[in-house]
Amino acid sequence: MVPGIIAGFAFGALVVWIVMVARSGGKAKIVEERIGTLKNDITSLRYQQQEADANHTRFDLEIKKHRDLTIVFPDLVKQVFSARTPDELARLLARAMKKLTGCERIAVFLADVRGGKLGLVYLEGLGDILKQPLVVNVGDGHVGFVAETGMVFEKKNLEKESELTKKRLEKTAIPGFIPDIAAPMMSQGVLYGVICLVDVPSTAILPKERLVSIAAVGAAALEGIRLLGRFESASDMDPDTGLPGKGRLKPVLVQELERVRRFDSALAIVDLVIERGSIDDRFRAREFMSIGANHLKATMRNIDIGLRTGTDKITLLLPGTDQNGMENVMQKLLDELPKLQNDAGEPLGSVRLRYLIVPAGKDEILEEVLDNLEHKAFISSLG
Repeated sequence: MVPGIIAGFAFGALVVWIVMVARSGGKAKIVEERIGTLKNDITSLRYQQQEADANHTRFDLEIKKHRDLTIVFPDLVKQVFSARTPDELARLLARAMKKLTGCERIAVFLADVRGGKLGLVYLEGLGDILKQPLVVNVGDGHVGFVAETGMVFEKKNLEKESELTKKRLEKTAIPGFIPDIAAPMMSQGVLYGVICLVDVPSTAILPKERLVSIAAVGAAALEGIRLLGRFESASDMDPDTGLPGKGRLKPVLVQELERVRRFDSALAIVDLVIERGSIDDRFRAREFMSIGANHLKATMRNIDIGLRTGTDKITLLLPGTDQNGMENVMQKLLDELPKLQNDAGEPLGSVRLRYLIVPAGKDEILEEVLDNLEHKAFISSLG
């Protein structure tokens, strides 16, 4: 009996020990699992902290860049507005975009005065694709699309365009040239040009927005350059005819010859002599010159330029006028001018003219053009 009792106690003790061991082993397993979870949580927190530190550093850099931009941008605007010629302006616009975006491949196209064509004025890093002179019609290719619509073009959004638009762009695009971003230079509905960026760095901050800002500055600066040219012409205005004087001939002709080369457009230069503009009676001579000039101003296109270059001579610069167009102009001038009359009924009388055609796209030197015109024979009309 006693041994059975002792055996029972022993067996009970063994069971209790086994249960305690089992419980302690379960607790150890739970502890190990919790420790593992805590280690994972700590690793995750460290990773999140590293990400937060990296974001904080990146945000600090962006804030610094934007802070630097507030310092740099006004200086860039001043530089752009300091330009006195379209060529100088194009170079400064490219420099500004390079500074703001880090882009190394830039093209600047400027519009002609009629707004129908765009000429490549400045390029950087794109010599393997673009060659000067290069002319693009408004509406053709990616550059012409921006000019026609006034919209900012982004290569990454090209797939969103309609199939018709994409086919048109592919058909008329400059071979091998698709800008990442292109923005129009427009002011009050007037097109002044297009700025294109290619291979914009992925690190560039807000490149589209910065390009749009610089394009707006460029448009305003180009508008100022044109207004300055008008003021300079007005300062040398001939009182008898209301036309710019002889001193404006060379600077204006240089600009027109550059447009011939840049926009692949012909130019007619006409010397028109009103013989009664040199009579001894200076009052009547001035009257006849005024009559002739007023008729010309009433019939000229807004892109044509007239200058009084002599006592009895008016020089006309007619952009886009080739040989066929000049023959029509000559016939009208020689037919209509002699019939004009003053208040006393005196006719304007005989006029003479000579002209020179500068072919489209030709690179001519000012002195040679004037010399060639000087050696042309006059064609007379009896009045």
